[in-house]
Amino acid sequence: MFLSAAHIDVKLHQDYADFFIDEENNQKGLIICDGIGEFKDSGIVARTVAELFIDKRMLKTENIILSNELKGLKEKGITGGTTLISLVTDLKNNKTNIQYLGNGGIIQCRGDFAVNANSGISYRYSDIMIPHISPEGALTKHISNHSGKQELKASEIELKLISEVGDVLLLFSDGIGSLENNFILRDDEERYWRYENSVIQLILEGLDSLLIKNQDAETFEEELIMFNKEILRQLKSESRLEDDAALGILISPEVLHYYKSKING
Repeated sequence: MFLSAAHIDVKLHQDYADFFIDEENNQKGLIICDGIGEFKDSGIVARTVAELFIDKRMLKTENIILSNELKGLKEKGITGGTTLISLVTDLKNNKTNIQYLGNGGIIQCRGDFAVNANSGISYRYSDIMIPHISPEGALTKHISNHSGKQELKASEIELKLISEVGDVLLLFSDGIGSLENNFILRDDEERYWRYENSVIQLILEGLDSLLIKNQDAETFEEELIMFNKEILRQLKSESRLEDDAALGILISPEVLHYYKSKING
């Protein structure tokens, strides 16, 4: 598995993202934290949660919530909150665990996501995260000074990535997008249309270009890390991000095999 995570400041400096590679224990993981803008110290809370996951290897959300570090912030009068999306992949057993609190998004694609018989638009992907958002648009789950037991219960997804052409996962904060913003509209002919996020399309286009250029397993992860940072800088420079943004990417080795076979015929 190849993975990366990165964030970029646009407005409030409250998003954090990072990843780890633990070859000894056959694990890789990443985390995305999106500080809640209405609280002044949310950047501190988001950074602390990310550091607990990465540095202290608190890979279960409940352990982060009960940590002395978060209790210490509360005792110091730090007023802040964050959402989170975390991923841990077991390389030996091909199992991927995802936990999340709040909103943002997680989409899954097959390795042939860029192939569309009807147009040049990538369409072979699906949301696998239901954001914790009320119909009125309020966060229903998050880590903050105001969170009770219900707000701190994380959703959990277990995946076994077995597509014959490989799998791609994108995980992102709501600075990039969130399912509650993908409105469904009905036109005058009684047809239903769902709004699709143009930023996701740009990220997928960039990934397609990266995979066309490089299928070398020895160097691909390093280039994926660079791509993640560069695509966020591009999106910011083109004014496509209205808020701080964080992006995590996981690509299975079979995707590289698929692209290599496609290029080599």
